[in-house]
Amino acid sequence: MVQYNIVAARGLSLDLITTAVHAVLHTSFTLTKKAATPSVRLVQYFCAMGLFNKLKSTAFGSKKSSERGVTSDTAAEDDKISTTAEKEDATETSLRPLQIGSYDFGDGYSYPSLFEEADDMVKLSTLIYSLIELREVARSGKLDGHPRSLQILDLPLAMDNALSIIATEAELLKEILSDGAHDQALSALQALTGPQLDARAVDSSDGMIGGLLDMWSCCPGAPSSEPVDGKAGNSDYTVSTIIAVGDEKCNDELVYVVGVNPMSKRITVAFRGSTTKTDFLTDAKIDMVSVPDPERFASSTTDSNLDKGESNICIHRGFYEYLFGSEKGQSKYEEIMLHVQKLFESNPKYRDEYKLYVTGHSLGGALATLFGLYASASSIPPQPVTVVSVASPRVGNLEFAALFTEYESQGKIRHLRVANHKDPVTLAPAMSSKRMLTLGSMMFSPIGYLALKLSGNEAGAEESYHHTGMKMKLRNEVQDGSQRCELSYSGAQFLSKALSRGLDSTEDASGKKNSMLSLTSSDVPLVSYHYGRAYTDRMALVKEELAGLTLNQLYKTKTGNE
Repeated sequence: MVQYNIVAARGLSLDLITTAVHAVLHTSFTLTKKAATPSVRLVQYFCAMGLFNKLKSTAFGSKKSSERGVTSDTAAEDDKISTTAEKEDATETSLRPLQIGSYDFGDGYSYPSLFEEADDMVKLSTLIYSLIELREVARSGKLDGHPRSLQILDLPLAMDNALSIIATEAELLKEILSDGAHDQALSALQALTGPQLDARAVDSSDGMIGGLLDMWSCCPGAPSSEPVDGKAGNSDYTVSTIIAVGDEKCNDELVYVVGVNPMSKRITVAFRGSTTKTDFLTDAKIDMVSVPDPERFASSTTDSNLDKGESNICIHRGFYEYLFGSEKGQSKYEEIMLHVQKLFESNPKYRDEYKLYVTGHSLGGALATLFGLYASASSIPPQPVTVVSVASPRVGNLEFAALFTEYESQGKIRHLRVANHKDPVTLAPAMSSKRMLTLGSMMFSPIGYLALKLSGNEAGAEESYHHTGMKMKLRNEVQDGSQRCELSYSGAQFLSKALSRGLDSTEDASGKKNSMLSLTSSDVPLVSYHYGRAYTDRMALVKEELAGLTLNQLYKTKTGNE
């Protein structure tokens, strides 16, 4: 029987409780057979929500210590330890002096509006699920009688041709994905093909497909008949084109797509979110690993050098291993950067006129955040690199967030983080597993905490997770005069006196504590708000609200550099 009393302390945040539920969901889904039925998934979900309610009532209920099975003497000692833990977590974290710039991204590049940047990347991060699934279906032989659809495996591939093939094979894909084990991919496909209030589609009955054709094609609404040339030295693409797809081992490794968009003058890297057992196991590895700063790493881009030297920058171990692990040779980071390098070197105008964009949903958003930071320190893509993460969990610790803010201020990277209100994945993880064990021991087991401390396994506040970038919070419903879209800057804490107050991962830049004590039943996170369809639907509702805004303008406004 799971022991819940390890978190039975007043003052624990929604972040910590959500982290526990997040871990249970991923572990449960991972250990279940791949062909689990929808009813099994539903049982798993309600079990997780049962844990959520149990944690909430245990952590914030009014039961006395004796009712929790704790003696008065022990309870008194634990209260002291709990107070000590809270004070330690609120102690100012030692950071190196930051070199904050003026957030100047004005290099002559014509950036689109805030809505267009967000909408394009939300749709692209959704599209990748269906693209990869259809390529897998084609490799399995199920499209052998569909010669045109087999072109989905050809590279380079015109984007409008890929979209047309996905639309043609949508019913087959839906049948394959409706097995209860592909909920994320199915939701993404439904967003692509179902009727939708698409803010930029010519015909809303076309769903997202119509809007994507309109945005990414030089001839809107019609598949391209023009051949594309992927040879280095002669890469002058006139239509949006998929250049590379890393999905040879899509069930065992991270999956990515690299493409060129001549209309928007972008080279884009998109990462797929969690769909496989390996993906979910990666998500669940919430312990941290220390890494060097990106500038030192950029000179070698090898996994061996990533582990050398002292560093206070810590990132999620699962994300690190997925992107930088190179036990079998070349890391995925190196592999993707080679594609990016070849593109920028293949045509002079790419270096002079194009920018690198990185995006992804869920796990893909976390990988995009990490990849974007390290790419921005490289000499390969022109600065700034733009990251648009969608439904991303937290990636690194306070030092990671501080470095990210420093790079943003120096014009090296721009990060728009799109998060649905009540999406549970965006609230996690709050801290590493080692930090959770340390706090639990401090609160309830003095002897256990002493053992951790003497063995050198104690984890301090440096292993708490923090978000980065400009946050775009999307609401499904508007109440009490609130807006559908709320904009805030995660890096604001490093630009004010907030850090001297010991701002931790459970507090936002405005100083508002994210506590279960202030939550109502309507604030409980729901897994359904994490799916791609929920994001595309909410994005379609905020076009008018975001009219006239740009990401560069937001950086100036939110940092006082107007």
